[in-house]
Amino acid sequence: MMVSRTLSKYGRELLEAPLWFSEMLRFAVFRRQCQRDFALVAKVADELCLPTLQESASERRPADGQTLFILGGGSSVNDLTEENFMTIASGTSVGINFWPIHDFVPSILSSESDSALDGDPFLNERLRTHQILSRPPQVFSLRTNWPVRKESLQDFPEELNRRRYVYGRANIVTRKKQNLEADLMRILGAMIKEQLPPGILPDNGSSVVRMTLWGVMQGFSRIVWVGVDQDPGPYFWTDPRAGNVYKKAAKAVPRLSGAPHSTSSAKNRPFANDVFLPALCRAIAKMTGTTVFVGSQKSTLSEDVPVFDWAR
Repeated sequence: MMVSRTLSKYGRELLEAPLWFSEMLRFAVFRRQCQRDFALVAKVADELCLPTLQESASERRPADGQTLFILGGGSSVNDLTEENFMTIASGTSVGINFWPIHDFVPSILSSESDSALDGDPFLNERLRTHQILSRPPQVFSLRTNWPVRKESLQDFPEELNRRRYVYGRANIVTRKKQNLEADLMRILGAMIKEQLPPGILPDNGSSVVRMTLWGVMQGFSRIVWVGVDQDPGPYFWTDPRAGNVYKKAAKAVPRLSGAPHSTSSAKNRPFANDVFLPALCRAIAKMTGTTVFVGSQKSTLSEDVPVFDWAR
């Protein structure tokens, strides 16, 4: 046991060293993770009788010059005006995780398959509302674990299941902040050159990260993080300003006042998103023609990420 720990320690030190060899080694490990997850996605998709993400290309609108809006759960969503939502509707939008609580129907819903949460019955009910079924969005579902436990999966109505696609993920390898941006740039370069398996998105344990990188690969010129506040404030549906509008949602999916955002901790992910997202923004700016924005000055990320001008 002690020998194993010692080897693991020195292996990690070599992996994180400020050397060209170490950088290449981290990328090789990451690429291997992508290849393994690509095989797993194929198995899961076959088991669920669903197509994979790369097969959704024929349904997507051309992204040239368009803006992608990634819709999170922060309370700044309640500051959006009718005109702001018209702007969002004029582009492409991805509502992540609990977004169906909101009445605005995005172009795409992003779901995490193994989501046996207390709020699932409420979300399953929301997925069957008239406004969603009358204009069904695409659904991008993160692949479940293997073997598939169908009883733990979110229950999508047939109208959405027909437009549902499975994709995979691979976490960044480094655990050192000083390596992060360069590693992300190398990964982005490999994605652009199609040197990584399709339908596998780099990750930091965050839907925002995965959907941002999907958007970059689709060629969106601007990506706006809406409601990605990264603060200890309420969700938009637990925000006292919302009154009784989301009363049922607040009961089904509560949030303790002052509790830190789950992705603001590195406990279950390589980096806290407060560190990862600004580094991702910088890497994208250096490697692509895409600019990433936050949708509100209230986001704690606004110190490092430009704020979107809704008026232009």
